[in-house]
Amino acid sequence: MPRLSPEKITEIRQSVDIVDVIGTYLPLQKKGRNYLALCPFHDDSNPSMSISPERQIYKCFVCDHAGNVFTFLKDYLKIPYIEAVKMVAQMGNVDISQYNLENRVKHVDEKLEPLFLMHEEANKIYRHYLTTKLALTAKEYLDKRQMDDEIIETFEIGYAPSNQILLKAFEKMNFDKVKMYESGLIIEAGNGYDRFVDRIMFPLHDALGRVVGFSGRIYQPSQNESKYMNSPESAIFIKGNTLYNYHRVGEATRQAGYVIITEGFMDVIAFYKAGIKNVLAIMGTALTNGHIQLLKRLTRTIYLCLDGDRAGRNATIKSMEILLQAGFKVKVIALPDGLDPDEFLNQQGQAALQVLVNNPLSALDFKMDYYYEMTNMNNYEDRKQYLEMIARDISNLDDIVDQDYYVQKLEKKSGFSKNIIEQLIYKNTMQIVNQVKQVNYPVKKQSTKLLDKYTQAQQDLLYYMMLDKNVALKYEAKIGFMIEDNYRIIASYIVDYYRQNPVLEIADFIDSIEDENLVQNIIEISQLELPELKDYQAIDDYIKVIKEKTVIMRKKELTDALANTFDPKQKAQILKEIIALKDKE
Repeated sequence: MPRLSPEKITEIRQSVDIVDVIGTYLPLQKKGRNYLALCPFHDDSNPSMSISPERQIYKCFVCDHAGNVFTFLKDYLKIPYIEAVKMVAQMGNVDISQYNLENRVKHVDEKLEPLFLMHEEANKIYRHYLTTKLALTAKEYLDKRQMDDEIIETFEIGYAPSNQILLKAFEKMNFDKVKMYESGLIIEAGNGYDRFVDRIMFPLHDALGRVVGFSGRIYQPSQNESKYMNSPESAIFIKGNTLYNYHRVGEATRQAGYVIITEGFMDVIAFYKAGIKNVLAIMGTALTNGHIQLLKRLTRTIYLCLDGDRAGRNATIKSMEILLQAGFKVKVIALPDGLDPDEFLNQQGQAALQVLVNNPLSALDFKMDYYYEMTNMNNYEDRKQYLEMIARDISNLDDIVDQDYYVQKLEKKSGFSKNIIEQLIYKNTMQIVNQVKQVNYPVKKQSTKLLDKYTQAQQDLLYYMMLDKNVALKYEAKIGFMIEDNYRIIASYIVDYYRQNPVLEIADFIDSIEDENLVQNIIEISQLELPELKDYQAIDDYIKVIKEKTVIMRKKELTDALANTFDPKQKAQILKEIIALKDKE
């Protein structure tokens, strides 16, 4: 089978728009001819990544991360280059089945590959058994929970019978016994046995959509076991790095502008039944830094919808503080006391759930209401403590209209006068100002200095070389040399590229270069705003400036050599060359 040619890779890249692809993962805002996004490759609070639909490239002006659609997917999803190419081919409906590609899981560590394969096979087996007579009672349970065939298919729901099916299947597939135990699907005791028995199975996926674990649920009262059983953590399954349904919510989140976080997978399915698909679950754990990093890839606006009981409200407060600290905008979908989303949907219906989603509480509204319920407002000290805590939060608000709204609300809830509240807010604000003044910020060196004429000439010449093949040919014929190493290498790449291609597309050109620093240089130069080239006089001028600098550099080399040479013949030869260089000035 043939390998993918550069021409085929170009066809694949051109089959999609980089704006559409990046927009699937990041919220974009249009600015002029380009789009801006929060850069996912550093801790970004202001959009610093620019995406050019014209050049089909992106660049972050803070961390300098840059590239084309393949680069973005490779680094964003942490997958090999060939996997990124295959993803784009699939997006653009480009058939590459006849080409010799690396194995689908080749990028996985060899030690992990069997674990992924076992989970993939287990998922197929469980899904099959849900369609058999062994699962009739389990299927009846799903029907009662209004999980139709579409829900079952979408969420890949299955059934684990009680006849050691996985162990037998894995032995037939010749999986190593040690790996079976490492997977967590087989328990190490005697000859081994299946972890999940007589349970409805919900697969857990990583960010790339690979099955990494399972959650098994009992389905009848006679089962005297814990309601849920989850896979133990393994080399491929870490709860703190896993969000249920994460791999499915990208497009729905981009369209909605936010993602809803729930406690468990049944909550996600409840929202899905109501037609709301931008929902994921934290699987009963506290939010971790791993979760935060995954969420930052999706959106910076989070709606929390945890259970309406005391534990759920406590978890909402904790999650809210973590998310706010991480720079997210947070709102809360407040459920009635004691209900989870699935129960609320069953009792109130889809329309009522949609009303809650459309009218979320702000983080501060929820916090005020929560601590009001938790505080003994008949006790002066408790009431004062409540006042001071909420006043601190109001002090952090930038919008004076928001401040006024919460001052009025706090006045009603706390019983303290508006004057007292405003004095507290002023006091808190002045403390913040004084703290800022006392911080010794490091003096940042000027990062944008004017380029000297020689650097400018090299950059401008490279810019026009990438636009016009004739400029590249002129460069090669007249000078074939750049002062700085990076520019010299880039120029060489450009000339070589034109030997194989009539025109140079930046997005394709950088694909042939492995050095990331060179790629960054190329993208920076390609984004210079230079006038249209009307004739080649400017090119001659750039070449003249570069030659001038080479003469200066050579003269310095010769002058240094002259000072360190004592041989009369060598001195005469050096002086002769210096005189010849002066004639060129």
